[in-house]
Amino acid sequence: MPAVREKLGLSSVDGQKLSQPRSNRPRPPTFIDTSPDYPTEQARRATFRTKQGKKLTAFQWAVYDFTRKVPCGRVTTYKDVCTAIGRGSPRSVGAALRNNPFAPSVPCHRVIASNCYVGGFFGEWGASRCSAKIHMLTNEGVEFTTDGYLANKGVVWRG
Repeated sequence: MPAVREKLGLSSVDGQKLSQPRSNRPRPPTFIDTSPDYPTEQARRATFRTKQGKKLTAFQWAVYDFTRKVPCGRVTTYKDVCTAIGRGSPRSVGAALRNNPFAPSVPCHRVIASNCYVGGFFGEWGASRCSAKIHMLTNEGVEFTTDGYLANKGVVWRG
């Protein structure tokens, strides 16, 4: 793969060396809504492409549709999302949310692990890596323990 990167001139992305470990890269900033308008009509969805030029699958649309319904100040779980939409697995829901082109219109930060652990954010996993997610949820009134677990399980929303 390094040879391919060199051939394509991809020695760095956004000024960061590709060989640099993911954990040492700067954290992404808190969301600023630069997402395209969320298409709800089938015709617009059929023509929508991500920045990488990819179409979204019916599964991804279902995940995003459900996640948009999670109220501010509440969270749901990856498992609850796949149960609500009737397909997939918690991991596939996580993969769809990791590639969410509509953040924060689709509030992927409001989805946590089934054991009420903070879960993942931007492809990273764990409380120490997800400080932006915890910060965003705290600003919405959702509290976590110092080790990354939901402090009040009463804020879990099942749809």
